[in-house]
Amino acid sequence: MKYRIKISNFTFGVPVNFLDKYNPEQFEIVGATQRGCHDGFPDTAIYDSYKEYTQEGTTTGSSGKKTNENANLVGKPAKGNYFMNSCGKCVYSAYSRLFIKNK
Repeated sequence: MKYRIKISNFTFGVPVNFLDKYNPEQFEIVGATQRGCHDGFPDTAIYDSYKEYTQEGTTTGSSGKKTNENANLVGKPAKGNYFMNSCGKCVYSAYSRLFIKNK
């Protein structure tokens, strides 16, 4: 059963599987997080100065540029690579997000 939820008329990001759980007729997809795809939503954070690290703490040689426009979470993940700046702040990409708004 699909549920209709009441949401203000603004754009927000949700996991891709969000539309499986709620009424897709209620929402308009207006974009998606995808590296290299400028879809009208400006980057809220730039990770160019970050470096990529493995779980063992060794650098991969890649910069944080490759995670720009991804949905990034703060912290170090339990598994997988992560990005860290010179101040020790860690971020990682978890999953793709859709930008939707209420119809």
